[in-house]
Amino acid sequence: MRARTRPVAREQVLKGRLDELVSTFDARTITPDPLELVLAQRSPVDREIAGLLAAAFAYGRAGIVVANVGGVLARMTPGPAAWLAARTRGGRFERRVVAKTFAGFSHRFHKTADLVALLERIALAVDRHGSLGALFRAGYDESDRDVGPALARFVGSLIAIEGSARPSASLRYLLTSPADGSACKRMNLFLRWMVRREPPDLGLWSFVDPSKLVVPLDTHVHRIATFLGLNRRKSADWKTARALTDRLARFDPDDPVRYDFAICRLGILDRCSRRRRRENCERCLLLDVCRFPVP
Repeated sequence: MRARTRPVAREQVLKGRLDELVSTFDARTITPDPLELVLAQRSPVDREIAGLLAAAFAYGRAGIVVANVGGVLARMTPGPAAWLAARTRGGRFERRVVAKTFAGFSHRFHKTADLVALLERIALAVDRHGSLGALFRAGYDESDRDVGPALARFVGSLIAIEGSARPSASLRYLLTSPADGSACKRMNLFLRWMVRREPPDLGLWSFVDPSKLVVPLDTHVHRIATFLGLNRRKSADWKTARALTDRLARFDPDDPVRYDFAICRLGILDRCSRRRRRENCERCLLLDVCRFPVP
């Protein structure tokens, strides 16, 4: 067991521990993670589509997300872009046909109608802009402090895209916006996948500076960041995500979100759970920088 670190050296040690954690959890430890579904796609446009689908439904247990979204993608042959294009004729999406294809789909409280509504918006966006990246780029401003304003424009454009059915509350849950104060965990996760240049992320959107990304604040990251003294806010909202990003930027101002994958893996793999266990704490890389004593 490591001895507790003196407060004066804690910041430097914390950075070292987090860097070590990043090197421990890399692409080889990705399963289960929705990102593996994205990496399985070949073309950039297919990866964008799979990425938005996987991120939108990335709530609940990671293994279930992979199974449910993987089942959807498996039916979209020869690839998501070609499959959606074949069902978009004259600028209109064949909702009924797609609804029959995915009859019985269920991911927690989202059902077939919600999946079809999301696929419709993705299909129309790709049909009119060429790619989801092109749509995001149309609303991206390099002078913005972070990706928040561009994300709000991107989500707003998808929800209100001409020719789509009226959006429901459940669709808006899938496509969250900073304009609502939400932490936008799943949309920030999608942006992390698209923007970051280093594995396991894809780096498809080179026009976005990684320093402008905001941490995908899920329950695991929020809890573990609190254990480490990186977060003191109870609400998992946009302000908290922004504040945590600023805190991590002290360690890497050019790519603060690079710590997200590794921190989240601790939670997903149950190595740092809400009900803390002594055996996990004693072998944790972050033991000597954790604010809480071993149970």
